[in-house]
Amino acid sequence: MRYRFYTTSKSAWKGMINAIASAKKSIYLEMYIFQNDTVGYNFFAVLEKKAREGVRVVLILDSFGSFGVDSRAIDGLRKAGGEVLFFSYWFRRLHRKTLIVDESVVFLGGVNIRGTYAPWKDLQVRVTGRKILSSSLRSFARVYKECGGKSEDIRARLGKKPILRKARTWFTEHGIGGKWLEIREQYEQHIAKAQHSITVVTPYFFPRRWLLARLHEAILRGVRVEIIIPEKTDYGIVNHMNYFQIAFFAKLGAIAYLSHEMNHAKALLIDDTIGMVGSGNLDPISFGWNAEAGVFFTRSAMIRDLRKILEDWKSDADVFVPEMFKPKWYDIFLDLLRRIF
Repeated sequence: MRYRFYTTSKSAWKGMINAIASAKKSIYLEMYIFQNDTVGYNFFAVLEKKAREGVRVVLILDSFGSFGVDSRAIDGLRKAGGEVLFFSYWFRRLHRKTLIVDESVVFLGGVNIRGTYAPWKDLQVRVTGRKILSSSLRSFARVYKECGGKSEDIRARLGKKPILRKARTWFTEHGIGGKWLEIREQYEQHIAKAQHSITVVTPYFFPRRWLLARLHEAILRGVRVEIIIPEKTDYGIVNHMNYFQIAFFAKLGAIAYLSHEMNHAKALLIDDTIGMVGSGNLDPISFGWNAEAGVFFTRSAMIRDLRKILEDWKSDADVFVPEMFKPKWYDIFLDLLRRIF
């Protein structure tokens, strides 16, 4: 199995564009936010070119996240022979960011495609391997079917039994095909076993009560719990909610790091023995309603590289102290709204 981490939106876009450009048979791409304003990274042009060459191109977009995408780009891709579908529900979102090329390599993580995200820190991983490809393709087929896709050879993936042998890298998902607890169970299982350290990275930190309880239990048994969040996110109101939660969590004994730049990554590292990179934020929406996907791994090389990335991010951040945040009445009100909704 081979892998590579990308730590910015731009670097991930470059890796994805290169993989798409080299495709010989198929390109399966599902994305939450997809706009054609990424200067220097024209995904629609490359996808259309590959479709005209006879490569099978299937693009699945979330109807809310990708609202406003240029209809001319969509029409051009369809006319070239590509298939474009939309995931459209009132409350559920296709929050995944997954690319599968030639059924031999998969990209997973938190990277969306939009021009304003170019300078962001983020995390995407490119992996190969029979088991993870098999699981990723089955998962893509579930989304494809749910969005009304008719191609029988893609839907036939649902009939193939997954590879069940033990692996050091495995795909996980949530919110598709009746799987509503898989990622939560993975978090709970591994956090409960933590002995020394837990590091989580998320742009939006609104933990459910069960996650707050598991992390607090870890702190009580002497585990060092670290949270990396942006000093400022892309939503002003979220900054207040983030700080309110971090201030509370710091009182429990956690250590929070505030990244100077926007960091949109979603990652987990426990005891330097198990890691995760995915699309889900630590909030009720990702764990409750959204379709999410990620990869867990125990491979020592991947753990080492993820640890280095997180250490670099921590060294370039400020440690949160209570004096940084004095809650106002509206912070309490916002937290009440968060709890209700």
